[in-house]
Parts: sequence; structure tokens; C-alpha cells
Amino acid sequence: MKILAMILAGGTGEELSVLTGHRAKTALPFGGHYRIIDFCLSNCVHSGIFDIAVLAQYSPKSLIEHIRMGKPWDLDRKSGGVHILQPSHYGEAAQWYLGTADALYQNIEMIRNSRAELVLVLSGDQVYLMDYLRMAAEHVDRGIPATIAIKEISPDERSRFGMVCRSRDGLITSFMEKPVSSNYRFASLGIYLFNRDFLVHLLESSRVDIVFDIVIPLIEKRSVAGFVFDGYWEDIGSISSYYTASMNLLKDRAIIVSNEWPIFSRSANLPPAKFSRNSSVRNSIIAEGCHVKGAVRRSILFPGVFVDRDAAVTDSIIFASSRVGKDAAVTRSIIDKSVRIGKGARIGVRRERTGGTVRGKRTITLVGKGARIAPGVDLPRGGIVGMRSNVKECR
Repeated sequence: MKILAMILAGGTGEELSVLTGHRAKTALPFGGHYRIIDFCLSNCVHSGIFDIAVLAQYSPKSLIEHIRMGKPWDLDRKSGGVHILQPSHYGEAAQWYLGTADALYQNIEMIRNSRAELVLVLSGDQVYLMDYLRMAAEHVDRGIPATIAIKEISPDERSRFGMVCRSRDGLITSFMEKPVSSNYRFASLGIYLFNRDFLVHLLESSRVDIVFDIVIPLIEKRSVAGFVFDGYWEDIGSISSYYTASMNLLKDRAIIVSNEWPIFSRSANLPPAKFSRNSSVRNSIIAEGCHVKGAVRRSILFPGVFVDRDAAVTDSIIFASSRVGKDAAVTRSIIDKSVRIGKGARIGVRRERTGGTVRGKRTITLVGKGARIAPGVDLPRGGIVGMRSNVKECR
């Protein structure tokens, strides 16, 4: 059974603020070592899928530099492999993807010319481990043209997702997009499997949004089955979901770390992390090339991060090659790459009070790529520093 995978990776990621101001959402660093796109790519190769197209659009440079020829995933092949596809050019101007189905339509020739029997359409901004062949086997056994992956979730999470009703015979009978409340138990995971010829026919007439223009009309015709996935899965659609998914790794790394199903990524090729005599690290992920002289608690440090003497990093995520100066403190913050935090600066430590009330007890402080925080600056929790900004005064 030959499968072509199409990974949707063109979203702007506006909900992720300064973290996606210069990179595609799918290229966002995760877990101290990975990029979000690594999960789809690794799931594909473990599932025996080696024909993969990544449909990029917004800020594709970071994604292209990360994937390149696909060698870390064994995708640098003469036949098949990984292809990064951007919006097609019609005449003098490029026609940007109008939606998820239009992204597939603009690359319909690849689908049409593929020898694959099935087309797997994936959202590239999710963290999970899945064997797609199990889904494909169930799809073929049912003899139905379309299958979507679904997962049972708690009632308090249902407003975040498209919710579906699944009948006893496994068919999807109804779909509700991000309802305020719902009695439906299953969320659609944005993972779709189609018979190739059937999908080509659909795209020729319906080609804007994959959910509203393709899936929902098929549900009304009882032509969509639901594949139940019971493993860990998280959609990285906001700062909150990104931070929560990252902190979940500190509770249980096994949700994404498996000897039987490793997630491949491009290595930084740096020496092992170094810890000075008076340093202190607890319940944290420290990547290669880091040098810790201070204290790190419940945090994730990406390659090459430096934490100076008497500095404290708590409940935070710091991207590659950033430096935290002597006596500085970073709390409940996400610090992008190549940031410099000066001596004695305080990032996200103080809760800013407005009108006598504490604003956003769970708010995360963000510092964009290449920013400079001067010594002694006090940036309250929930503050946002843009890319390459110079913050010289206390706030």
C-alpha cells in the first residue's frame, strides 16, 4: 500500500506572537532538541511513508534550512523523499494558498502523478507519535473514501477543537467547529486520509478549506470514518498550548521519547552540556552545548544556552545561543534564540498590578529573537519584547 503524505505547513502562527515573527510555526523549536515539523516527518518514516510533500508558505526560510534534503529522517532519496512546495506562480504573481484545500489543489499535479493509492494530509503543527499504517489499514478495511483521526477529550477542552460525533459503526455523522460547549466526545485531530483518485476529483471542484469544503459535505453523505487515536497529542496553536506541551515533558518525557519510535531532528553538533561546581539543576532539560553556572528549575534550555553565576531560570524555555547574565532571574518566560539578558535583570518575575488586581497569574513573558535586555531591567510577567529590540530601562 503506497501512501503520499502532504504536510500543511503554511500557517502564519499569529497566536504565537514574536516566536513566529521570523519563522514558520512548524519550525518552532520544541523540547530542547526538536522542531515541531519533526514529529510529522518522523511519524511518516516510521510508518514506511517516504513520499512526503511539505506545503510551505509563511516565512519558509527557517523550515527549508531545517529540512534541507531530509537526511536526518532518511529522506534524501533519488526516488521519493521530501519536497518543500511553495505557492505556484500564475503569470506575473504568485497565488498564495487561499486555504488548506487550495494548498492541496495548487499541488494537484503531484497528487495526480503519484503512484500512491492513498493520500495522507497532515497538520504540521502538532506533537504526537502515531503509526499511520494502522489508520491506513482500518481505512482500507472499511472500504470508505475518507478517514479522519479523532481523539476523545475532556469537556473543558472541547471549545478548542472541531468536535465530531462517531456512530457505533465507526462513521462520522456530525461535525461542530470549536463549539462553546458540546456533548460530542471526539475531537478531529487534523489528520486526514483519502483515496487518491477520490481526493483529486474533490479538489477539482472544492478547493478552499479542507474541513468546510470537503470533510463536512462528505460527512453529510456518510462517507467519512473516524480512526480513534488514544495516544498523547497536542496542537501547538497558541503560546499557552506551546508552553503547556513543553512543561508536560518535564513531568513525563515518555510522551514523545521512545526507543522504538524516536523523533529524528537535525543535530546542533555541539559538545556535551557543562555544569560548574556551584550550579544547581532540577527537573529540567539541558541540551548539548549549554553551560550552567547558576540555578535552573523546571525549565528547558536549547543548545548553546549560557546561564551565568548566581542567575536563576525557573519555569522557563530558552532557545539556542541565548545568555542569562550574572544575578539575573528569568521566570515563566519563553526566550527566543540569541537573546542577551544583562546582569541583574528580572524577566517575568514581578506580576504587574493594574487597578489593584494581579493581571494574568498564568501569563507568559516573551522575548523575541536577538533582543538585548540591559542590566537591571525589570520586565514584568506578561511583557513582550520584539525581535532585535534593545530594552534599556526598567519597566
